[in-house]
Amino acid sequence: MNRLSLVAATALLAFGCGKDSSDNKAECQLEAIDLTGCDRSTLGAVQAEGVWNVNVDLNDGYSGPSSIRFSPGEPLLVGLAMTTKQVTPDTFFLASDVAGSTAGSTVRYAFAGCKASGPGEVLGVVRVCGNGATVSQGTFTARRVVRREGEAESDRVALLGQGVLPRGAANGVAVADGYAYVIAGSEGLFVYNVKDPANPTLVSEQKIPSETFTNALINGTTLYLGTYAKGIRICSLANPEVPTCDKTVLGDLTVRVDGLAKDGNLLYVASPLPKSDIIILDVTQPSAPTLVVRYTVEGSSPDLSEYPYALAVQDNRLYVSNWSYGITVTDLAPLATTAKLPKILGRFGGPSTSALAVGKLGDTAVVYQGSDAWGSSILALDATNPEAIVQRGELPLRLEATLGGMTLSGTTLYVANYQDGLRVYDVSTLGTPKAAGYFNTWNETDAGRGKSYFDGLQGVHVADGLVYGWDTTRGLLIFRHTP
Repeated sequence: MNRLSLVAATALLAFGCGKDSSDNKAECQLEAIDLTGCDRSTLGAVQAEGVWNVNVDLNDGYSGPSSIRFSPGEPLLVGLAMTTKQVTPDTFFLASDVAGSTAGSTVRYAFAGCKASGPGEVLGVVRVCGNGATVSQGTFTARRVVRREGEAESDRVALLGQGVLPRGAANGVAVADGYAYVIAGSEGLFVYNVKDPANPTLVSEQKIPSETFTNALINGTTLYLGTYAKGIRICSLANPEVPTCDKTVLGDLTVRVDGLAKDGNLLYVASPLPKSDIIILDVTQPSAPTLVVRYTVEGSSPDLSEYPYALAVQDNRLYVSNWSYGITVTDLAPLATTAKLPKILGRFGGPSTSALAVGKLGDTAVVYQGSDAWGSSILALDATNPEAIVQRGELPLRLEATLGGMTLSGTTLYVANYQDGLRVYDVSTLGTPKAAGYFNTWNETDAGRGKSYFDGLQGVHVADGLVYGWDTTRGLLIFRHTP
């Protein structure tokens, strides 16, 4: 699985000088794509409107999800302006033309339908061309994003309040003492007073040049903000409405932070780049962390996209989602007793994984493993014996709506399911999670929808008996779940 977008995967392609516009599209025009054997008569059923998600498999090894937007707003194909749209009773052809990496060059992304299984699903051929010559090609599956059949807006989950960000897209929330600290990538930090959950009020905001925030964690009166390439920004919450964010740790090492977890006086940092390791910091003095050790999960290889993304600590064991290397369990005892490196106890391969939730059911250590791929699922694992982790159940998600993040609170699993919104599951018995409520947060008519496959409810956080979610368009959402 390649986590880059289709556009990013071809962005560095270099082509020679451009020809005329017709030649620049030659092998990526509809007439040049072989659709022999296709049942094009089925394409008449397609309703080319709304937002669609699409999965692409190319012959150069790239595989990944993207999106198509017909409406509302500017039509988009894989996040780019759609320059060609031909949809007739026997034709489904879309294309985007963009400037290449050299002067005068052109890149075209072309999607040609082969058959439709109904008004909202198309299978076909995808081709990428540089100056009219095929660079890569393969197949695609596209599905329109609509609400699950038979569902209402909500079931056993109430939306109490919403805080729309003044700019940017929310990508993380931490909550303490009646305040929600919402991060929005390069657009910075937004602080909301949520003492009245029905009326979140923006009380301050700050944007730090050259820093892109990735996640947030609160330690007492200290807020840690992970960044994309500047380590951790440290903020004092002495004044909770206006954090003082004038300190950093790991900021001079171009460290990317994708996950944060605290246990006792230690802060664990999942850092895919530059070393693809777990950085362990002593936060006995919260505003002045010190490095304890940098630990690379044994056997993992960044060359195979085996990066750490999310992590959790329980009973002196470290759990890490390592994308294509799966879930690993590491013994932290050597770190505490002999100051030696932690030692891996076991791993569970399974599908490529980017999210996890860890807890206990009696004496059983349970792990829920999730992926953000097309056709992802949630696996329920028994990790009591980490040398032999056992899968106890699996919950498939819809192909077109993937997993953003999840958190376990007692015996309830809360899942951010992107276009399928907030999903709640009863996990009191280890096995396939049982549905226990939902809230459909996504509507295709919301402003800004359809720019990405990863659109909708991206993550969840439980605090003070409420569920806080962050949505790429709607911002901060505050829910109450009633079992």
